[in-house]
Order: sequence, then structure tokens, then C-alpha cells
Amino acid sequence: MRTAIRNSLVSTGILIGLTFPTLAAADVVDDSRFGIGLKGGTLGAGIELDYSFNDYFNARLQANGYNYADEFEEDGVDYTGELDLSSYGLLIDWRPFAGTFRFSGGVYSNGNQISGAAASYGGDILEIGDEEYVGSSSDPLRLDALIEMGSGTAGYLGFGWGNSPGGNWMFAFEAGVLFSGSPVISLDASGTAALASNPSYTIDVGGNSPEALELQANIDQEVATLQEDLSDLNIYPVVSLGFGYRF
Repeated sequence: MRTAIRNSLVSTGILIGLTFPTLAAADVVDDSRFGIGLKGGTLGAGIELDYSFNDYFNARLQANGYNYADEFEEDGVDYTGELDLSSYGLLIDWRPFAGTFRFSGGVYSNGNQISGAAASYGGDILEIGDEEYVGSSSDPLRLDALIEMGSGTAGYLGFGWGNSPGGNWMFAFEAGVLFSGSPVISLDASGTAALASNPSYTIDVGGNSPEALELQANIDQEVATLQEDLSDLNIYPVVSLGFGYRF
């Protein structure tokens, strides 16, 4: 999820979308103001309600979601994680040429997040900050991470092609950016830990011993590293394709 990935998504989406203007102009019928559609893209799968005010403006209300579990590595720690995309948007489209091309702006309720967990059951090493730690088989060392991908409310700007007002079957392409803000990261440790270099001395995670306080400092360092690695997600790329029906 780096800037290069974001740019690649947007560039690919734009190339795909260049094929849509002619499709979007098909099957025009008069007095078709309401529409419903399905879409898929970087916000997940979604459903969209559409209302056309006139040849130049229309409004869209949409809901998007997607859930995916996988394993990933971040800063030397292997996590079992889950991507949970959840957003609701209200958008206004402006068609400057009263045709298929449109500019869009609006606001989203942003619930996108990534959660992950890593654990050491004795032999597995967890690199936390500048130290390597191991847990125990009876009380494993566990790390639970939650990455909220920005604030709960996010603005949106984009452009695309879709049916002009009065269309019957609708085909659409859209590209834009969600101004989600900096990710909010939490990382919590639980269980029993020990330095990999001295596994016989156990550390009570959450205690007040010098070793426990040093572990917490390393956890804080891990959070800062994650924050830096994911800082480019304050602007989230949005690319989508969709179809629907206006009635």
C-alpha cells in the first residue's frame, strides 16, 4: 500500500475507463430520473442509488463493503490479518457538457480498517522495535494491531463517465481520491514475554519492571514505524466500474 501502488491503480483505471464513453450513451429514454446500480473497485463491492435533477446534475447514494483475510509481514513481524472495507457515500455529479463525462464530489462515512494478530508460542521470534522477543507455550506473547484507515468522515473528488440523464441501461467508470486522513494505529501486547537472548527470564507484559517498560517503549517504536510506512494512505485511491438500470 505504497504511493506506487496507488498511482498504478489510478493509471490502470483511467486506461480502462477510456473505453466507456461510447457505451454510456446507449439506450436513451426520456423521463428516467431514478436509477440503481452495482459496482466494484478499490472501495469494495457496492450498491448505488442515483437521481438525475437535469442534464447537468445528479446525486448518488452508495454503500460499499469488502472483507478479506490473509497473512502479511510488516517491519519484521508476521501478522494474520483482515482487511475490512466499509463506507457510505453521498456524491453530487456535474456534467459540464450535458453528456456522459462527469466531475464528482461528496463525502463518505469511512469505516475502512485493517486488523492483525501475531503470536509467539515459545520458539517463534517477534521483532518488536530494536529487540527480539519470544513467548511461552503456556502463556504466548501476542500482538494485536488495528489500523483505522483515516478519520470517520472523508471528502471525495473524482471524475468519470456514465449515462447521461434519461439513460436506460447504465455503464460507468470512475476514478478519484478519498481524503481519508492519516491512519490511526494501535498495537497492544498481552501474555508473557522474554528476550530471545535470555529466554529464561520472563517479562510480565503490562507490568512496571524495567524490562516491561522497555518492551512498551519498543511497542511504541513499532507503532511509529507503522505510522510512517502507511503515511501515504492519507489519500486513498478510488477506481470503480459499474452498471445499472434507470427507470
